[in-house]
Amino acid sequence: MTFLEKIKPHLISDDILIQETVLHALHDYPLFPEEWTVELLKEAFRNKEKQSYILIYVDHQTINEEAVKVLIENIPSMDKSKVHLAINLLLKIEPELALTYRESLEKYIPKDMWAIYELTANGTEEEVYMEYGGILSDLDHANPYQNDLYIKGKILAACIVKNGWVTEQEIDIIIREELEEQWFSYHGILTIYMIGLLKIEKYIPMLASMLGRDEDVLLEEVSAALIQFQSDDVVKEVAPYLYREDSVIFAASVVENIKTDFAIQVLREAYAAAEEIGDQDILIESICHHFSREALPEISRHMKNEYTSNIVDIEQTVYSYYSILGEHHPELEFWRKAALEREMDFRNDGREGTLGKPAPVRIETKVGRNDPCPCGSGKKYKKCCGK
Repeated sequence: MTFLEKIKPHLISDDILIQETVLHALHDYPLFPEEWTVELLKEAFRNKEKQSYILIYVDHQTINEEAVKVLIENIPSMDKSKVHLAINLLLKIEPELALTYRESLEKYIPKDMWAIYELTANGTEEEVYMEYGGILSDLDHANPYQNDLYIKGKILAACIVKNGWVTEQEIDIIIREELEEQWFSYHGILTIYMIGLLKIEKYIPMLASMLGRDEDVLLEEVSAALIQFQSDDVVKEVAPYLYREDSVIFAASVVENIKTDFAIQVLREAYAAAEEIGDQDILIESICHHFSREALPEISRHMKNEYTSNIVDIEQTVYSYYSILGEHHPELEFWRKAALEREMDFRNDGREGTLGKPAPVRIETKVGRNDPCPCGSGKKYKKCCGK
């Protein structure tokens, strides 16, 4: 049974803990079926208790025309405090699709984005590159980081790739120059994004070698690019970085999202060698997100540790892993209650609820480890201020 076949029955689950774990496991996975995104958006608007976390977790997935229609239909009736989550999804759609539905979307998408959409749809190579250069300059001089500018840069970079306006030789030159500097510029970072779109395999070793760098925006693009290849060649190159404290978070994220037997083997070997409990937590979470029975011994052994993880929602992850695989464990109910108790700590009224209640309410002020960081970086909290 494939990874997607295992989790499909739990995509729309009445158990909020299981569904959130499934969505976390799918968040960076590039082979997410588009129809699943549509199904999840419909569920988000049917069930308001699920709305926030569904909208957060589908933000890396393709928002196709049917999904846009669902958003247009339902945004007007949303709680005002959550509208920004839906708008964030609209900002990820293809420019041509945005222009098709401009009349309905203009009230949600900032005015300056429409000029970018028009440029990518109708602009010449020279015009696109001029705008791209200006945005790269603005990004390099912006303090603090401007995520809206970065989104525009990615739209233009994708346009350049789509139209064949960049060659492999040009990418070679840019990367060679960037590697000679202490820090990557945004030109270099968005060139990494282009490499991921183009899937240029010769860059896999170079990309893996960057996982030890201390540049978070670069690391996000490096990880995303490596995941795009869906290759055991990537797993092989990334494996050494699972053993290093400074790179294990991003390296584990990459190997977690390549759903092969070799990836599971590599994660299990890294877990066996890990000495720090924090590193073990990260690796166990990545192992669980493969939903492979092969890893039952490591997961069962890990849960004998008596501690509270500050990095991973470990009880929720392991409870969901066992439940999805239909495996029994004597501690299963304890894990469920512990995970629900953690959710209850973030109820709207601030009061503790009853542990047995199946669907605790998640409030907007909660910052989950895998939610967008409130600093505005666009990264997951655990990979940013939560480190």
